[in-house]
Amino acid sequence: MLGSVRELAAVWGLTERLEHASALGPAFREMLDCAVEISRRAKTLAGAAYTDERRIVLNVALLEQGRESDRDATFLHECAHILADLFHGRPCKHSEAWREVMKLLGEKPAVRHDLSYLSRAAHAVVTWQCQNCNDEYHFVRRPRRRPSSCYCRTCGPELGLLRVVYPK
Repeated sequence: MLGSVRELAAVWGLTERLEHASALGPAFREMLDCAVEISRRAKTLAGAAYTDERRIVLNVALLEQGRESDRDATFLHECAHILADLFHGRPCKHSEAWREVMKLLGEKPAVRHDLSYLSRAAHAVVTWQCQNCNDEYHFVRRPRRRPSSCYCRTCGPELGLLRVVYPK
């Protein structure tokens, strides 16, 4: 465990940002006590929030030097999930309720991250490519099916034959 939300917000200089949500009362105070852990197994997942367990999990890659803005954005994103869920008493996912909490924290309510070091391409064990349009399909785990039994989403079954390009 890295620490609690309260402790890490202080270390990372995010306490003031989180304080913007103090109007959410008990939900805010409860969120501050949530545990924050790191995952060494996650490859493409930046973070996850588990409201019932009162914990947040961050990808270990976010803790590397030079990635502080990605770490902070992911941390606040997951805090917003916990806050929204606790305040509304239900899982809010990426609903309008969650978006409002993100805005309260001063963050853009972005659902997806664009972090090249957490992309499927960066962690692919196999890559297939369409022979027609060259679209690539990256697999973090080895697929059970063969490329010959699949086809490109864009080109369809007639034109979109796939071939393995990585590993060669």
